[in-house]
Amino acid sequence: MNKRLESLRNEMRKHNIGVYYFNTSDYHMSEYVPEYFKTIRYFSGFTGSLATLLVDLNSAYIFVDGRYFGQADNECLKNDVEVIKLGTADALEPIEFIEKFYKDKTVGIDARRTGIGFAKSLIDKNIDIECRDIYSDLIEGRTALSDTKIRVLDIEYTGKTAKEKIKDILESLNGKVHIVNNLESIAYTLNLRADDIIHTPVFMSYMVFMDDCAHLFVNTERLTDNIRRDLADDGVMIHEYDEYYDFLKTIKNKTVTLDENKVNYETYRLLSENNNTFINERSVIENMKAIKNETEIKNIRIAQEKDGVAMVRFLKWINETDVRNITEYDAAMYVNAKRYEAGAFDLSFEPIVAYNANAAMMHYSPSKENSAKLDNKGMLLIDSGGQYLNGTTDITRTIALGETSEEVKKHFTIVLKSMFNLSSVTFLSGMSGKQLDVLARKDVWNELINYRCGTGHGVGHVLSVHENPPNVRFMGTGNGSEDVALVPGHYFSDEPGIYLEGKYGIRCENMLFCKVRDTNEYGTFLNFEHMTLCPFDLKLIDKKYLDEATISELNAYHKMVYERLSKYLNDEEREFLKEITRSI
Repeated sequence: MNKRLESLRNEMRKHNIGVYYFNTSDYHMSEYVPEYFKTIRYFSGFTGSLATLLVDLNSAYIFVDGRYFGQADNECLKNDVEVIKLGTADALEPIEFIEKFYKDKTVGIDARRTGIGFAKSLIDKNIDIECRDIYSDLIEGRTALSDTKIRVLDIEYTGKTAKEKIKDILESLNGKVHIVNNLESIAYTLNLRADDIIHTPVFMSYMVFMDDCAHLFVNTERLTDNIRRDLADDGVMIHEYDEYYDFLKTIKNKTVTLDENKVNYETYRLLSENNNTFINERSVIENMKAIKNETEIKNIRIAQEKDGVAMVRFLKWINETDVRNITEYDAAMYVNAKRYEAGAFDLSFEPIVAYNANAAMMHYSPSKENSAKLDNKGMLLIDSGGQYLNGTTDITRTIALGETSEEVKKHFTIVLKSMFNLSSVTFLSGMSGKQLDVLARKDVWNELINYRCGTGHGVGHVLSVHENPPNVRFMGTGNGSEDVALVPGHYFSDEPGIYLEGKYGIRCENMLFCKVRDTNEYGTFLNFEHMTLCPFDLKLIDKKYLDEATISELNAYHKMVYERLSKYLNDEEREFLKEITRSI
């Protein structure tokens, strides 16, 4: 690692760069990225999905949020990379850090991988920037971008054709140019999927909507003849992926709409040179794909039944297994296998299977080489999900492997109650995730504890497991998704938790669907439907921390789980499910 950093610093010296900026994104401002873009891992050792790395001529600093504090310490400190823990006392955000320590230095960025807002913030602070990729030629054995064939997601799953979606998008623009870098938005619009990002079925591409036409920039060798024909029928002009930036240079004197959180700075920089004016706003596509249509919701219910069967079979297996003979990794491989057997074509993310203290690291994930052995005491947290043609799932269950303390049961019960506090609310239309977040946190806060992450995130339809809007969190995201009103059709997670470093982590997570409860003279009232179908561990519940309303909610939920899943199970599995969904 020291040799890698020194080679980077040599390039910085050649170009008079005082500090180089890396983020975990790709050319499309993605959260999850192809292996090709995992440059922070290459230069720091950090394997998490979100971080910022600053490398100067003598030191290196990695900035992570609360999900990754322990992980960053474990992976980066040994490489002489200092960990900046965002949200803690005196911790500076990357932009503040640069302004304080590198005000008179030139900051190097790869403009194709840097957000518009971040680059503009540097410029606004009179900090010199050098838009230059100085790192790519240094990376040995870099994995190539995918060249596999792109495939169609059929209308029986999407409920709306690409032609209909493109028509709606163009009509909303009223003649303006619209730039789309976001891969999930492009895949959603065109009803196409691929495998460029692990567990996120998208493909590397850009789109530009202009003059009543949609332009797609993609590696054209990946398109079948049928897809080419269908795209042409849908009014899509096809260009090579590498022609995107040259095409931008032809756009002049236009009003351009783009989302500065979803479009790279190189796009903005080139468009700025041709007298274009900009409107920074969330893409109409983001709002379209966040509100699931009837066909998508019907299919998501099917996906959740398949996923629930997989999880019940996992729970039965671990209940009947001498866990002293298995590791976290073994458990992860088993639940993965059950999902594939249930019909998943992929996972929605690498499972987080964490025993006792490992579960306090919110995004810990075991590997074959680094995996704790289980024991018949304490707890196992499993956060996992699947990609089905019907939909995308995300579920967390915390289960007892044997004897647990009274404190553990208290905290588990509080977390479970917190999840139901949010899922059971009825609220007036217009309320945002930011406003409702306190419902899930209030009982955790009563213990003078907080979880350093959001309570809930949107999930795409056969797309990314993290989608926004919606977003349930009181903390700012930088993209404003927490302020977006929850509306019928939103599909998102409800996952409060308690994480005590060095001891244990507890999380209970269900996916919810927002729907109309009633409309009267006071307005429209909304509530939530549980989409996830899997029991919670009754052995971890201490009833004295529950009120009657929550007990009733839990019993009704477990009754629904049994009714929905039992028809797919054999007699032995059905009896097991009946026992673990009994009323309390």
